[in-house]
Amino acid sequence: MRKVIKNKIFTILLVLSLVCFLPSLKLTAKAAGYTVTPQAGVLFSCNGTELFSDANPATFVKTIPVNSPVQVTGLTSNGFWQVDINGGTFYISQQALSTIPNATAYRLTSFDANAALVVNANNGNIIYAQGANDKLEPASTTKILTALLVVEAIEAGQISLDTPVMVSPTALSSLPSDASHVEPRLQPGEVLNVSQLLSAVMVSSDCHSCNALAELVAGSVPNFVAMMNAKASLLGCTNTNFTNPSGYPDKNMYTNAYSLYLITANAIRHPLFNQYFGQTNAVIPATNMTPAPRGLVNTDSLMVPGSTYYNPAVIGGKTGTANRAGQCLVSVASQKGKNIITVVLGSRNRTMFDGSTVSMRYYETNRLINMGLAN
Repeated sequence: MRKVIKNKIFTILLVLSLVCFLPSLKLTAKAAGYTVTPQAGVLFSCNGTELFSDANPATFVKTIPVNSPVQVTGLTSNGFWQVDINGGTFYISQQALSTIPNATAYRLTSFDANAALVVNANNGNIIYAQGANDKLEPASTTKILTALLVVEAIEAGQISLDTPVMVSPTALSSLPSDASHVEPRLQPGEVLNVSQLLSAVMVSSDCHSCNALAELVAGSVPNFVAMMNAKASLLGCTNTNFTNPSGYPDKNMYTNAYSLYLITANAIRHPLFNQYFGQTNAVIPATNMTPAPRGLVNTDSLMVPGSTYYNPAVIGGKTGTANRAGQCLVSVASQKGKNIITVVLGSRNRTMFDGSTVSMRYYETNRLINMGLAN
């Protein structure tokens, strides 16, 4: 009995162990451009582990089930494990096998999101699309359309950036307290101007500020929502229905990555919109009901210097997060006169092959940006 238990323990330790290195010996592989160092050991497949017939993402075969023990036979000089699968030689990215069960692989042939899209904003050419027309919840990326309609009202002379707005009880009562993303929260009777509310919307993703602006522009939130859907239809959006101006979760609100691209492409034609879309931080001065200034910091890590995900090419963006919607992000990047728009919907935080936690909306958006600027 003890012998059986010992054998089981040995097997578990083998699967959990790191690959054991054999004496270094480099061999030239059949495909030019890399060499293989023989190694031996067993690792777990991750969620999303992709199998290739050569050490090249263009040779994708299939995705293998998570937590499958994989026999490693070598390590290539261009970033792949050489593995044995049922007696055949295949290749797996070094970032797709792990000693940790239930980890997630970095993918090479697809994106870790329900939808991913990158479009050349200069000419409208789609560079990459994955689930771009699938009906999904937009979360706070909805605020892009809200800000666009406010900017259009300013351009039409209906309101100005200095127009004072008294926050009404109805602007607050229709949303729960967790919809507030400024501290302290807006209060009934508090007066801010349009510019301050736009900063709260686009920098801090404050939902109550959306309602306050909606009431200013359209007289009521329902009237503003009707304007949103009319604008979306005019822009050519399909499978789209907005039910509130903030993106607060509602199963009856939906859109898709391509429609969000259309909205964003129209919005960035307005210089005033870009002023708020690209803000990394802002300060709301003291008001009649809040004696101290409120500091706002952008929720988009791509735009915050010092962040792990910071990308200097990004000139604007809007995040969105909700349980059903997952993590969402719309970004605009610019380099050497080329402008691209990226959309990621329905991504998550992942525990990766090395045990680190990664926000896939930022990681995958950076992949899309790199792809878009390179093509």
